[in-house]
Amino acid sequence: MMDNIEKIKEIVKKELAFCSAHNFEHVMRVYNMAVRLAENEDVDIEVVKMASLLHDIGGAREINDPSGKTDHALESAKMAKPILEELGYSEDKIKHILDCIISHRYRTENKPKTKEAQIVFDADKLETVGAIGVARAFTWIGRNNANIYRKVDIEEYAKENLGGKINGRIQDKTKHSPQIQWETKDKFILDYLYTDKAQEIAKERMEFSKMFLERLEKEINNEL
Repeated sequence: MMDNIEKIKEIVKKELAFCSAHNFEHVMRVYNMAVRLAENEDVDIEVVKMASLLHDIGGAREINDPSGKTDHALESAKMAKPILEELGYSEDKIKHILDCIISHRYRTENKPKTKEAQIVFDADKLETVGAIGVARAFTWIGRNNANIYRKVDIEEYAKENLGGKINGRIQDKTKHSPQIQWETKDKFILDYLYTDKAQEIAKERMEFSKMFLERLEKEINNEL
């Protein structure tokens, strides 16, 4: 009989076909990274695994809401609850898994409070830097008809397109770019990662991101 992990994988595959930056491959990278970050930690590894697999299951609901008010973390938790209930998990374990899902998002007031939630959060955030971060950024750019290259005054941009906050939610995605994403979020990743392991991985990945964006700017400006 298929175990719970495999059952959830099959469910997630069907739901995550809307975006190559947030597809099943993304989920499995987050899952594998979360397991790596959880090594030798005193955590409920099943909670970590389940939350990692289900963290983006409601992503299509956010993408398909033109108002921009839908939070995929909250939607993912809503969708995950009946799945976990059907698999027979206890009420306490379900609540813990859902808390991890709800708090995995950066631009939110719901912060991860348990070690398990912090691990899931960190594993997901590591996808924003390094070579994989670059690849996912340009997938997002293409899907949203945004800019390959655009530099702006960040304070003015925050007022205009981020609700007045540097880490605010993007209002008009067509005005965004990888450079803006770096200046408003990705270069600050060390400030909000929770685990030492994630910090170490992020430092190395950030070097690549920074190098790539500097090289891109030089090529855009015909300096190379």
